[in-house]
Amino acid sequence: MLAIVVSHPHLAGRAIDLRFIPSLETTALMLRDGLLLRHTPDGAELWCDAAQASAAAQHFVVLPLVFQVFTRNARLEACTHWPVARPLRYVCAAGEAQMQPETLAGSGASRRPLLTVEIGHRPAPDGACALYRIALAAKRPQ
Repeated sequence: MLAIVVSHPHLAGRAIDLRFIPSLETTALMLRDGLLLRHTPDGAELWCDAAQASAAAQHFVVLPLVFQVFTRNARLEACTHWPVARPLRYVCAAGEAQMQPETLAGSGASRRPLLTVEIGHRPAPDGACALYRIALAAKRPQ
């Protein structure tokens, strides 16, 4: 159904060690529609039954998906240039594949997410997998 790929120049070819945690609303949608979240070395994938994807596409359904993304990789946090204050918020609008960062208002939580991903996903009529990309930038040497 869809894949979210996170890239970083210093970690090319190595696992980034991210965990995508769905919001309560996204979790409810996943349970209702039988969607499965699978973590990958460079992001996450959301899987569904092909018949369900085809039915959703025919009815022009947009799936509002929200994930908080956490990491235990201290190197990732240290070697990344953050263009805006953390945590970052990546929003996909109008089917854009390359997602752009915005700042997320301070959560006040003791363990803040690395970033938040919000996607208004419209399943493809042919069931093809949509690819959403987040490109993290490396810190410049000082």
